[in-house]
Amino acid sequence: MRVHRRTTWVGSVLLVCALGIPAGAAQADNSVQRQQSTEGLERAGSDEGRTPVAGHGIPSTARPGAPSAAAPRREGAALIRADQKITFSEFPLNTAISTQYRSRGIVFAGSGGGGTPFISQDGANPTSPVLSGSPQFHGGIQGTFVKKNGKPRTVSAFSLDVGYIDTPGTVAVTALDRKGKEIAKKVVDRSGIVPVTLQVKGIASFRVDEVSGEAAGFAIDNVAYAQPEVLAALGDSYSSGEANPPYDPGTGSGSGCHRSARGWPRLLGQNNQSFKRVKHVACSGATTVALNGRFKGEIPQLEALGKLKGADEPAYVTMSMGGNDVGFAPILKGCFLRNCVRDGTLAQAAARIDALRPTLVSHYKRIQNAAPNATVVIVGYPRLFPERSQDENCLWLANNERAGLNQLTVRLDRMLAGAARSAGVEYVPVLETMNRHELCTRRSWIYPINVYGGQQQAHPILPGQQAIEAVVRQRIADLG
Repeated sequence: MRVHRRTTWVGSVLLVCALGIPAGAAQADNSVQRQQSTEGLERAGSDEGRTPVAGHGIPSTARPGAPSAAAPRREGAALIRADQKITFSEFPLNTAISTQYRSRGIVFAGSGGGGTPFISQDGANPTSPVLSGSPQFHGGIQGTFVKKNGKPRTVSAFSLDVGYIDTPGTVAVTALDRKGKEIAKKVVDRSGIVPVTLQVKGIASFRVDEVSGEAAGFAIDNVAYAQPEVLAALGDSYSSGEANPPYDPGTGSGSGCHRSARGWPRLLGQNNQSFKRVKHVACSGATTVALNGRFKGEIPQLEALGKLKGADEPAYVTMSMGGNDVGFAPILKGCFLRNCVRDGTLAQAAARIDALRPTLVSHYKRIQNAAPNATVVIVGYPRLFPERSQDENCLWLANNERAGLNQLTVRLDRMLAGAARSAGVEYVPVLETMNRHELCTRRSWIYPINVYGGQQQAHPILPGQQAIEAVVRQRIADLG
């Protein structure tokens, strides 16, 4: 063991317990119990950013003989990225706490046989209210890190305040991995309100428990950790923003990926409460091969996803993929030149759709493995042609082609949804987003098919991108 500036190193795990109220300041005997008082708690001036909830003034908990409440000193505390800080002033006193903080990436429960923790006042803690176990100040507390949809995730570090500790060595903070195995532990070896930081890869949950008799018990406060705040947009032209120039520098050539700020993933990143930034790697023309192999000079999309770490760790990964594997672009070109029903083109495409499902299931799982803390959202494709023959005005489109192409899109949509279910990821259908604005309608939201359109043909222009964005935005909001 080596000690350096009050930081204890155990193997590769960094365990930090910053100095709280000095041990010499603790005047209370170990047997002194917290007593209830009806006096309002005076907030310490260092308790920045707290907004008291109505009713927090009473009852307060004070301990006869305890030292005056002072904010914990943090010399030696490890610096961790922590954009979330739970202060327990967000709900009224005596609120039982379980899933109320799920949208902020954490849920709470009792530990070691203790009951549900609840918000309590603590006159010995300058940043009260606090989270107490059940029974009050003597029940264990467990925190579990989750995605916004409630599924488990991990963090690489967290910190919290534990106290008021009368007897050093009586309370421990333990970090656990996804399987519940202990991966880090700190026995609180100081008295007072003690900040503790545990830092090690793969923390799925933590426990705070008494390990020997702490007469006055303990509570926790100021739980801090990082929350992913990025959306990573993978996929093909229906995610890149094809048909919506100008394109990002380096992606706008005739053979480029055509990533656009007008694509629905980038529109989704505007004023979004679920995430703050978008990492856009989708590429026009991509097939599933582009997930694991280079495409148009760019690294594999799964490799790009795996590089998103730290502040760039994704909270969500979206992807549209499969249309190019089925061959939708050449299918549409064929339908423009000849009847693609009579020549068997659509029947062959239907068979390719069915055969693609196991490949997509495998890829969806790889995406989740590459971004284990993200919610993976697969986005479908819109129906490109009107449902009624009287609503279309394309001279080249036969009625059986229009109906056959729409049926093919529905078949693809159902296959994508089933593959997502099998892989355990989310699916957002956007089949009806172009309704009444399909190809061959008077006010189409889709770039027309002709001999001059190049790769922009049959892709949603800005109103269509906005329509897809609205559906995906609502789905992500519902997940959160």
